[in-house]
Amino acid sequence: MTKNIYITLFLSFSVLFGQALSVDECVRIALENKAGVKRAEQDTKIAQLNRVSAIGMLLPTLRASNSFSETTYGNSSLSTERHGAGISLSQNLFNSGNNARNVKQSNNNYFIAKENERQSKSRIILNVYTYYYQFLKNKELFTIAEKNLELSSRQLELVERRYNLGSVSKTDYLKASVQYGTAKSTLLSRRLNRDNSEQTLKNGMGILEKNIELKVRDKVNIELIVPNFNEAYEIMIQNSPELKILDAQIATAQLNLRSAWGSSFPSLNLSVGMNASSSEKITSEFFDDNYIKSANLTLSIPIFSGLKNRNSVEISKMRFGQSKMIYGSKRKDAKVSLSSLLNTLKNYEELIPIYEEVLVSAEEDLRLAQNKYELGSATILELLDAQLAVLQASSTLVTTKYDTAIQLANLDQLLGTLDKKYQ
Repeated sequence: MTKNIYITLFLSFSVLFGQALSVDECVRIALENKAGVKRAEQDTKIAQLNRVSAIGMLLPTLRASNSFSETTYGNSSLSTERHGAGISLSQNLFNSGNNARNVKQSNNNYFIAKENERQSKSRIILNVYTYYYQFLKNKELFTIAEKNLELSSRQLELVERRYNLGSVSKTDYLKASVQYGTAKSTLLSRRLNRDNSEQTLKNGMGILEKNIELKVRDKVNIELIVPNFNEAYEIMIQNSPELKILDAQIATAQLNLRSAWGSSFPSLNLSVGMNASSSEKITSEFFDDNYIKSANLTLSIPIFSGLKNRNSVEISKMRFGQSKMIYGSKRKDAKVSLSSLLNTLKNYEELIPIYEEVLVSAEEDLRLAQNKYELGSATILELLDAQLAVLQASSTLVTTKYDTAIQLANLDQLLGTLDKKYQ
């Protein structure tokens, strides 16, 4: 059965990785494979079990007992046996609401665990988005470098041919050779970046150790929509797991403060029971005829605890204040980060059309420079400058587009909406 499961999983991976993967498919693979997700899910389960235990503390405790003892006197063979049996029930009647606060505390801890799980998943998703777009960016930059090297090779052949005919100087040939060598080194550097980013993406997906060829889509259409700041800020306040966790920690600190106050108040406990003892084994008939009933009502009043209670109250007050300060500070930091992200995206929104126009102009300028050089009306420097301008314009456009996609993912993560796409 287990072998069949492994075969099925292997076939599923083979089919999946035989096609070009979208970023969403890469994210879902990561959520299935990354250990961080599984740990966060286990933490949530533990918090859920603790919550059930805290609720159970409100219920009475029921115990049954059965005992046996034997006493021997000195070196004599005289000994006595004693058998006992009983049942008891105890219930806390009043403890200044500590049990109820424990339930609220456990509910709060469960909420924090769920938000931590969201935060963990969101980090993994953001990593996949970042690595995916970095990989695509480096793939396209490598393709641009390949085209640039091919163009440099053709130009070197052209210059060499004209140099051999004596129509251009050796300086032109040397400059074309330098350009070709530079294009070749650029290609090698970008190939390294492409291969390294592929390994980083596989690691982010949790498949680094699997011998699977990773195929992703060659190009991605990026839709840039920049939200209004006020709308984005409200979404962030309502959805950000980090802010929700800090807000829940304020509630936790407040409950701890109330518990510290409650430790100075009396507590009231009730216990009732029935028990019987005999020198012989106790039967049900004997117990029914000889049991002893007991009932205890205990009032415990704290009088002096060596200043422990007072110190606990003071410490809880300070921690409550610290929690509120941390939340306020983090909220301001998030507001600044949101503003910065939106400004960056607005800047990209204006830059991308400019870079597209620059690339079109650079390509047209290169075409004209090639024609002029072939006719002898342009210098080699004009031709090489035009080629370099195309390389820079195309590289800048590709880099800006994929950096925009990464910043959009950062925005979703900051707003607390990134993980909700994959629920």
